[in-house]
Amino acid sequence: MDSVYSFCQTLYNCIYLPIHYYKNGHLQLVLPDTGFPFDLAVPHLSELASREQAVTYLVTKEFHYIGLVQNKKTGQMVLIGPVISIPPSPASIRNIMKEYSISLEHRELLTELYQFMPQYSFHQFCHFLALYYHELFNDMIDIDAYLNVYTDTGSTSEASLHSAKIYDAKEMELFHNTYHYEQLYMDYIRSGNVDGLKEFFSNTFSLQAGNLADNTLRQEKNILIVLATLATRCAIEGGLDIESAYQLSDIYIQESEKLQSIEALYQMQYNMVLDFTRRVAQSQLPRDTTSDINKCIQYIKQHTNQAISTSDVASYVGKSRSYLSHCFKKELGFEMREFIMRCKLEEAKSLLTYTDKSLSEISSYLCFSSQAYFQNVFKKKFGVTPNEYRKRPDAR
Repeated sequence: MDSVYSFCQTLYNCIYLPIHYYKNGHLQLVLPDTGFPFDLAVPHLSELASREQAVTYLVTKEFHYIGLVQNKKTGQMVLIGPVISIPPSPASIRNIMKEYSISLEHRELLTELYQFMPQYSFHQFCHFLALYYHELFNDMIDIDAYLNVYTDTGSTSEASLHSAKIYDAKEMELFHNTYHYEQLYMDYIRSGNVDGLKEFFSNTFSLQAGNLADNTLRQEKNILIVLATLATRCAIEGGLDIESAYQLSDIYIQESEKLQSIEALYQMQYNMVLDFTRRVAQSQLPRDTTSDINKCIQYIKQHTNQAISTSDVASYVGKSRSYLSHCFKKELGFEMREFIMRCKLEEAKSLLTYTDKSLSEISSYLCFSSQAYFQNVFKKKFGVTPNEYRKRPDAR
């Protein structure tokens, strides 16, 4: 038994941090050893291990922190996570089941896992990575500098809470100034215009935010809460589904309450508005979409793992199928059944990119009549087979 193995066991008994320990590609230890038929960390191992850094991490769509410390000379790797900072809501658990293709029969097991999972902040998670680095390399690192925690890496990942550039305080005060600037800024979110928003930030204005608290730290936290509220509304208007928008808002507000530096709050404000805008860009709706059609879209996006039909959607909205189908085609330019298929295929792309689920599992989860049919419609839509898409360099 090597020293890292013993260290992992000892540390787990102290803080209950989930880990997988590998040596020369072979799993040596997993804690906690639940025996559950799913794993929330291993699906991300290949992506993390392919990176050159000795210490690296990612943040999943549902805000799980997953980290890897690897010493390629000794062949030792410690996979850390998932680490959560807040317990997931029932809605979040549903999304996690979709993200990892966990069947409904295992919902209670997943809920049980979170009940016993400790909660740590992002900064605590980074220090755990530094601790394992010290064990594997007998050396210390400045984790914030090493991981570039507050630097924009240019990543297009929708999951990241902590991968945007530091933004100057005077620029952030743009958020709460004149009505004109607020409307301009919110319109960038509503339209999913990421480039326009960045250009807007790059201009320097000498404008003041309102006084919302009696100390600077509380002031910036209150500004972030207001921003999250406004951004949520604009994102929903721009096409982001309601559940995702509110979950995103809740996450940022709860994370902001744990921060104790102005710089970190500026960073989170900037990261948050970009996150909302990027998500809108991938879920855009025409600006004049009616309430009924918006309800249809929200329902379809939240039920991609079910065998829904146009009749099911009509029943949910409370309108006739023929009426809704006509309105849907008139407003969006394509049939509702085409949109249902499009949403399922977009979900398939996500599963192919971020999980190791087999084609049969993905096909079954998304309720395709057969794997062959799934492969045929996927290739017709995207020009490549699911396997070819998964192997593409830009798929991750």
